[in-house]
Amino acid sequence: MRKNSLYLLIGLLAITFAFTSCLDSNTTEYELTPDAAITAFSIGDITMTDTIKTKDGKKDSTIYYTVPASSYKFSIDQQNGRIFNSDSLPVGTKVDKLTTSLSYYGYYVTYLKNDKDTLWTDTDSIDFTRPLTFKAYALNGSIRQYQIEVRVHQQDPDSLQWTRLTDTSLSIPENAVHKAVCTPGKLYIFAQRGESLQVTSSANGTSWSGWQTVSLPGTADYTSVTTLDGQLYILADNKLYLSDDGVTWTAANTERTFDKLFAASPKLGELYALSGNELVSVSADGTQVSATGTANTYFPTQNLSYAATTPDSNTSLERLVVVGTRDASLANDTTATVWAKLSNEPAWSHYPQATNNTYGCPKLKNLAAFAYDGKLYAFGGSYDIPSTQTPPVRLVPFQYLYESMDGGISWHPQTEKVMLPKEFLNRTASFSYVVDEHNFIWVFWSQSAQTNGQTEVWRGRINRLGF
Repeated sequence: MRKNSLYLLIGLLAITFAFTSCLDSNTTEYELTPDAAITAFSIGDITMTDTIKTKDGKKDSTIYYTVPASSYKFSIDQQNGRIFNSDSLPVGTKVDKLTTSLSYYGYYVTYLKNDKDTLWTDTDSIDFTRPLTFKAYALNGSIRQYQIEVRVHQQDPDSLQWTRLTDTSLSIPENAVHKAVCTPGKLYIFAQRGESLQVTSSANGTSWSGWQTVSLPGTADYTSVTTLDGQLYILADNKLYLSDDGVTWTAANTERTFDKLFAASPKLGELYALSGNELVSVSADGTQVSATGTANTYFPTQNLSYAATTPDSNTSLERLVVVGTRDASLANDTTATVWAKLSNEPAWSHYPQATNNTYGCPKLKNLAAFAYDGKLYAFGGSYDIPSTQTPPVRLVPFQYLYESMDGGISWHPQTEKVMLPKEFLNRTASFSYVVDEHNFIWVFWSQSAQTNGQTEVWRGRINRLGF
């Protein structure tokens, strides 16, 4: 501290001497430059901490590692005198003792320490827990001031953050079963309420339209509601219908009938349906139907979900994955069934459960699956297997999100960061879910004793997908 202050004093004396020399009429006048600026700024390598589970999974262990400073670039706003890192440092980074490196022109640079200007050196350990003022001094004594901010994430970027919307107007009766879908800027919930299929919609998840009866002939299958390119599709009496608003529907121009509408391809712009035992593709207007394979006895008949993902091996392709279950009475079914199709392939393929794969998608009641953050996820209630079967592991309903990074072959329960809200544990009420274009996962719960007679609306997103 004394050394830095001494250097600062010497610098000020030098400037004073220079001014005095300029005023001496017997000597040559020199015009001292008023220019001073910081032109580059960086911080030294930082030590990070992280908490991981021990091998037995019972305890937390803290690890330390070094992150190169070059990973975080600092921008300089010369006009407004600001220096900052556009990409924030990871949550929990300690910035109270950082070394710095900077380039500047002028005479010297100071920073504020203990409310006093202190001469900067590259060996100083500086506290950046708050924005800090640096000053660049020119030879003529003028000063250019900068506020330096070292930004640190306040949230773990890889954690799934959930929020319950407490001011929502949505009301879903306890006895209603429902499905949620979305188009850009609009959420829809289709609910079977007795003999009537009704729909409500919202732009924000808080304010919902009143329930309206869906205008369709015969019996509509709410589980078949699908969206493609902003259009809504549904099956009623095995015929395909299209809608812009979910209330008024128009019959597709085809005589073909379908038993189940189970997927849609954003890349190819076509739907996929089950017609008898044939798997078919259907054009967006419903006029063109083509065979895409045969549904054998392993094709799921219940709790069907589909997800569109991009394979890491070829980002120009699209992989559609269908996940579902078969009848609970089937003695050998302890996992869900998975089918997939690449956009450059003509037919669907079944992913059989290999005997050496102990991480198949669990067969859960009300199984839900979706694509998110380049992966597949699934969740649901208790095991939906015959009483003669022993559950693979002890499971609490809605305890885990199961993650698949290999296109639906193996599924691993997540025990940290990407998890369901603890409020979901042991629930048995009806729910629906959807992922919107802003990377929000929405979950809607019917009224029940477990929700104190209220409809619950939950919204979650991995933090970095919102940065």
